[in-house]
Amino acid sequence: MSDEKPQSSTSDEEISDYMIRQLRSGRVKPAVLVVLTEKNFPDVDRERIIRCFNALDSGYLKG
Repeated sequence: MSDEKPQSSTSDEEISDYMIRQLRSGRVKPAVLVVLTEKNFPDVDRERIIRCFNALDSGYLKG
């Protein structure tokens, strides 16, 4: 038996697009974006969400 979690069908692009939409809305601060994304994509590993967050253009994270 393996302790690995099954792979999510959600792509990194979908996660990044979601994060960008949230930041552009102006209602979500970068500080809470990872937690919000985790709630909306419960099947995605936290490490993957953080990797997508770190890959965002810094222009989206200023404010």
